[in-house]
Amino acid sequence: MPSVIGFPIQGAGNCPGTIDVEPGVPVESRPVRLLYTVADTAELLSIGLSSVYDLINAGDLPKVMVGTRGKTTRIAATDIQAYIDNQRVVAESSWAM
Repeated sequence: MPSVIGFPIQGAGNCPGTIDVEPGVPVESRPVRLLYTVADTAELLSIGLSSVYDLINAGDLPKVMVGTRGKTTRIAATDIQAYIDNQRVVAESSWAM
C-alpha cells in the first residue's frame, strides 16, 4: 500500500487517533491522501475486495469515479471514516437491567 498519512479515527475522549501505516517514516515526508483505491480501502477496513465492492453496490460506501472516462474507482478518505463511524456499536452488559 502506498504511503499514507495517519488515517483519522475517533479516539478516546476528544483526542483523535491515527492509524500509522508506515511506522518509522516521518509524517512530514508522506503525501496526503484524499482518495484510496479499492484495494487500499479493503486493507484499511481489514476486509476483502469483494466486500468493498458489495459495500459500494449497496450504497453504504460512496465511490468517486476519476479519469478521463470516469472508469477508475476511488474511495474518499472521509467516506471511509464515515462508514467506520456508522458501524460503531456500543455493547451493553447482558446482566444490566
